[in-house]
Amino acid sequence: MVNTNSLATAMQHGISHMFETFGVNCPVCGQPLYRPKTVNKQTGQKMAGACPNCRYMQPAGTKNIPNANQLTIQAHKNDALGYLNTYSMFSNFKIFNHRFENFKAVTADEKRVLAFCRRTAQKIIDGDVVHSLMLGTVGLGKTHLAVGMLYDILEKTNYQHPDHSVWRIMFIDWRDLLVENKQAFNDEQIANRVNGTMNEIKHADVVILDDFGSERKTDYAYDLADEFWRCREDKTVITTSNLTGQGLPNLYGDRMISRMKKHGAGNSIEFKGDDHRGKL
Repeated sequence: MVNTNSLATAMQHGISHMFETFGVNCPVCGQPLYRPKTVNKQTGQKMAGACPNCRYMQPAGTKNIPNANQLTIQAHKNDALGYLNTYSMFSNFKIFNHRFENFKAVTADEKRVLAFCRRTAQKIIDGDVVHSLMLGTVGLGKTHLAVGMLYDILEKTNYQHPDHSVWRIMFIDWRDLLVENKQAFNDEQIANRVNGTMNEIKHADVVILDDFGSERKTDYAYDLADEFWRCREDKTVITTSNLTGQGLPNLYGDRMISRMKKHGAGNSIEFKGDDHRGKL
């Protein structure tokens, strides 16, 4: 029978023997990047790094010796992405590859929503409290652009919030939060994670609430939604939802929708078009 602890130790030893960290964390998941200890035989320089956690790879030829200003920005970046990774709830790391730059805005509607999201991100950078509600059917790029706003805010400010050291931004997949909150009753580890996330919802500078209203109507879901919006009534939230028309009011009621709309004037938009996921 294989001793899994011994196997893990041997694998870790192999990694540390052949690879090294170099003070740079993954821009996707925040974990340390690794690079070969040997140099490139053609250039005589160290090679680019990669992330064993989410498989991100630095572009070839990346310079790995930052100056003092770059080190400061990198420290802020590490802290901001560390916060994002620690307190967010999501099921797929791929969402963090989304940027404004890789959103395909071909139609007039796609260009319209991209321009809207750029303006909204700038409002948040400028210090406005924003409740941005992004509505539309599946596959129109709502999550893509919400995450694009996240990175636009971080990158334009060098990850530093004007009022404190770094931006505290969280991504909450509403369905994942509901599931994990239920599982927390029987799992102490999950309970600690959920409690940490729920506590930070009260303090985060920005919360992206993704796929809100994706559940069936229950008292449990309503109570959790009510707790969320009481915490975020005067704090910035970027919400995506597949529900349009009276979908959200019918599910959550007028009082909660009133909280959602408190800082929503001029900050909400409906996506239109056809599901583009899977298209070439």
